[in-house]
Amino acid sequence: MSSTFFIPAVNIMGTDCLDEAMLAIRNYGFRKALIVTDAGLAKAGVASMIAEKLAMQDIDSVIYDGAKPNPNVENVEKGLALLQQSACDFVVSLGGGSPHDCAKGIALCATNGGRIGDYEGVDQSAKPQLPLVAINTTAGTASEMTRFASSPTKPAT
Repeated sequence: MSSTFFIPAVNIMGTDCLDEAMLAIRNYGFRKALIVTDAGLAKAGVASMIAEKLAMQDIDSVIYDGAKPNPNVENVEKGLALLQQSACDFVVSLGGGSPHDCAKGIALCATNGGRIGDYEGVDQSAKPQLPLVAINTTAGTASEMTRFASSPTKPAT
């Protein structure tokens, strides 16, 4: 019996790793990022700091701070709409598990179409997701290390 384990192709960790990561991002040739985060990190200026670091690498960005705890379908759809309107060619998830899960949903729907609920289960997509860079701000679920995300819930009524 064999097992297959998927983790990101590149992991940059350690002191001052953010600056090293920015160089790696530039070397991939990306032009415009959708930064997916939560309202707290946006308000604290962390998202704008990442946007500034990307700009120093000649990479434009837009910030989507709509990732809620246990993101729902609406969170993913709003982020996807902003990504498409802004013509982003990759996604940066910034935060903990909820922004990472929301970003994975956005990146998946960006290349596969449909709604996030269409991909519930394992191996439901035909195409790889849009490139995603995860910048972790917590030590928690390790959501940044897997291709899986919590199932989005329907928006509260």
